[in-house]
Amino acid sequence: MLRKSLLIIFALAALFGLVVGRSQATPPNGVTAETARGPLVDRPLHVNMKFDPGTKVKVQTKGAIEVAVQRVVAVPGATFGWHSHPGLTLVTVLSGTLTLYHATDCTKGTNYGPGTSFSNLPPEIHLARNEGTSDLVLFASYFVPARVPPVALRIDQPSPGPECPV
Repeated sequence: MLRKSLLIIFALAALFGLVVGRSQATPPNGVTAETARGPLVDRPLHVNMKFDPGTKVKVQTKGAIEVAVQRVVAVPGATFGWHSHPGLTLVTVLSGTLTLYHATDCTKGTNYGPGTSFSNLPPEIHLARNEGTSDLVLFASYFVPARVPPVALRIDQPSPGPECPV
């Protein structure tokens, strides 16, 4: 009898965890993506380039790295949901306007229009939305560890608070 009771308690606890875990996630809605990804196979990157005075780029990789690029389309009113990424992410807006919210100040959005770029680092939890009236089209590049199975490019996160957009 005790064994049966413990089994029922564990099953209910697992079901509760599944329901609560899903209710805290903030999945995307109205967003589609085409993805190209693959391991960096020719050599590790070790680039340190100087351009105009005061402008330089430094990129250094170590170990097995995978590069992924996405073409993302978000319809008006779309949300990307609260999420983070497992590695450096670079985003360039082609058309439309993306409004980006960070968990640290979730009520203040920053708009990025055509021809603008921004980056996200792994610990940054953020939400992107298309609050405009036309489709948003952007390109995102990801640098993540190369693993089998592949590392997910998006990590769902719960909303940081009830006052935050979804």
